[in-house]
Amino acid sequence: MFYQLSFLINLIFMKNQSNQYGFVVLAILFLNLCCEPSYDIPPSLITEAFAPDLTIKDLVSKHVMGKFEQWQKPNTIAGVVVANDRTDNFYKSIVLQDNSGGITVRLDGIKLNANYPVGMKIAIRLKGLWLGDYGKLIQLGAGVDLSDPAYPSLFPIPQTLFDQFIIKGPVASEPQAQLVKITELGNNYQSQLVQLNQVAFVVADTGKTYADAKNKASLNRTIHDCNGNNIILRTSGYANFAAIKTPSMMGTLKGIYSVFGSTKQLIIRDTGDIRMLLPRCK
Repeated sequence: MFYQLSFLINLIFMKNQSNQYGFVVLAILFLNLCCEPSYDIPPSLITEAFAPDLTIKDLVSKHVMGKFEQWQKPNTIAGVVVANDRTDNFYKSIVLQDNSGGITVRLDGIKLNANYPVGMKIAIRLKGLWLGDYGKLIQLGAGVDLSDPAYPSLFPIPQTLFDQFIIKGPVASEPQAQLVKITELGNNYQSQLVQLNQVAFVVADTGKTYADAKNKASLNRTIHDCNGNNIILRTSGYANFAAIKTPSMMGTLKGIYSVFGSTKQLIIRDTGDIRMLLPRCK
């Protein structure tokens, strides 16, 4: 508003130096700029958006693995952001979770964490978007990419359309991670924040880097519990903590549950998701 006002002041003084009505015009414009309310989105639409008519669980239940479905109805889902690209371990995507489930949303932008920080409540207008899966991980995107017929995938939502489909709400705390056992993890936990207790990296993977930072290559490290159950921890070579070495002790691990084919895996947001300070199981 003040930039507009400054521009108008200069314009009036340049063109109306001899005009006795210049200040009258300026006063009227000033009152209009100061007193006219401005909203990015009408408040009524924000209220409506955060009273969603569809849960994430209901949405993902409509997907058939290996297929793509365009959403035709004017439904809305809402949830809280539980992961984004802040550490570059998630690429061009955010993870949205409500009380019923979670879903990965593909977005064609960088520094998404600036607009969609963890803990922010957002609503997504579904009409026109597509459901699909990549390696059996269910995702939401803007269209179908058939450039590689062997591995069709979803196009991310273009940055120019973010505001058309996504309504931002307040930022609060992230949901509490769901406490689970390795053996309990399955598709009903896809794209949700979970926590494992009394787990550790297998001995062969302790003191190793989370990923290959030099060659920007993703790596798998194996996590196990005291009963010998295993799960993969997947980390991108672009993650800003890729070169950090894994701990040798036992403790807790929080992460987003994901899958690739038949492989169950966890993805952490940063190393703060791992707290391993206790003696290992014998």
